[in-house]
Amino acid sequence: MSGSILEYLRLLRFQTSATTASAPIIGGLIAGQREIIPLFVLLVIGILYHVYGFVLNEFIDIEVDKKSSDLHKKPLVSGNIPQGHAKFIFIFSCIAACILTIIFFPTILPIVFLLLAILLGGIYDVFGKQLIGSDFVLGAGFFFICLSGVSTITSNFTTVTYLVCLIYFFHIVFNNAVEGGLKDVYHDSIAGAKTTATRLSVKVKNNKLFVTKSFIAFAAIIRIIFLGLIFWLIIEQGNFSWTNKTLGQLFLLILLILILFISMYEFLKTFNYDRSRLKKLFSLHEMASYFMLLIALYPILGLGITLFLILLPSTWYIIFNGILYGKLLQPQV
Repeated sequence: MSGSILEYLRLLRFQTSATTASAPIIGGLIAGQREIIPLFVLLVIGILYHVYGFVLNEFIDIEVDKKSSDLHKKPLVSGNIPQGHAKFIFIFSCIAACILTIIFFPTILPIVFLLLAILLGGIYDVFGKQLIGSDFVLGAGFFFICLSGVSTITSNFTTVTYLVCLIYFFHIVFNNAVEGGLKDVYHDSIAGAKTTATRLSVKVKNNKLFVTKSFIAFAAIIRIIFLGLIFWLIIEQGNFSWTNKTLGQLFLLILLILILFISMYEFLKTFNYDRSRLKKLFSLHEMASYFMLLIALYPILGLGITLFLILLPSTWYIIFNGILYGKLLQPQV
């Protein structure tokens, strides 16, 4: 692939776009959607939402990113992609997602929820480094992009619907406030960004990472809420009994919980500020979180769809991360 194409794909954060797109797809699936074309359209809308959010974020954060030596190779920071091109991309993605929604899902709720997701994602991108609680604003954006997927097929939202959307909400809050906060705390501090990590006095000094007790408590609370919602989702489906099938589901959940907390312990107790190692741990942590949601939804989704949703974002990530960065689990972000 030519260097320019690779640079644009890096700008789009294309390797993680299928993970973002899983939110509206899962929303549609839990509402009963099983037709290929509407699900494919939801995939495309999810990817466009991902591109909009990340390219706008890159565009807004150019000056902040320039302060970090680790980020000088990013497409906009290096100047390999003109800022005007980035502006066109995030505006086009936003408009295209709305047009697809209006054409294929011509009712009021899908476009309203999509517009709310776009608005909240935009607020985070523009004001996130200064706005208190901005991680929750971004989480709300994912809540509504998931709900948009549900509303393409029904307006009767069940408890399961809200639980899945809330799981996405708290997953994104943790992903952004804890993982993103730790990964970027060095140059965020230099640039004066007011992230959750910097507000809770996490800092890097002499290449040593100092994580405060308040930040650890925040991370633990968000993760405990996430796990509580996962088990509530299982119970809410009303079909849990002590059979070999459900025991297998429980065993997988326990295994994923162990991976979740071991990886979380590893990156919260990290002393040396090693972004490469942190990013590997974050990749493992995020995969475990996502797989937990799918295992919890197994009774609704069935084996085939569950396996597809496990393989799609993980295979997509590994393939494109290898193409874009030459590494399977460690992106240069």
